[in-house]
Amino acid sequence: MKVFLIFLYILFLFAMASGIIIAYQQAEGLVENNYYEKGSAYFHEKAEESSSKLAISHPDSLRKGKNDVRIKITAHGKPLEHAVVTLFIGNLSKKKFDTSLSMYETTPGIYQAQAMIPFNGVWLVRVDMAKEKLKTSRKWFIEIN
Repeated sequence: MKVFLIFLYILFLFAMASGIIIAYQQAEGLVENNYYEKGSAYFHEKAEESSSKLAISHPDSLRKGKNDVRIKITAHGKPLEHAVVTLFIGNLSKKKFDTSLSMYETTPGIYQAQAMIPFNGVWLVRVDMAKEKLKTSRKWFIEIN
């Protein structure tokens, strides 16, 4: 019985040591590099966005097939012109249908792009906007029937 307990104790120590070594070798790290700088930049961007009273409209209704996606962007109640706007449309279950498109300005503050939605389901629509110091992103989950 004593030999069995010693064997069990050695086995336990081996398993613990192996677990610690494997965890140490595969650690991804819990600390973000440059955390303060990244966090500070994020809060500065959000303060700029809030002070400019930025508003991005929800995309027009989407359906299966080809879509002309239009959004309206305003700052201080006036159309925001000459911004760099990107539209991302992706399906939650199939990443191969993810699409990122540049939107072009049709009239002041109105941006448009053509997107293809090949099948029904829940789709993520994200609009990324950048102009000078102002950068932001909005996203919506839209169910296509």
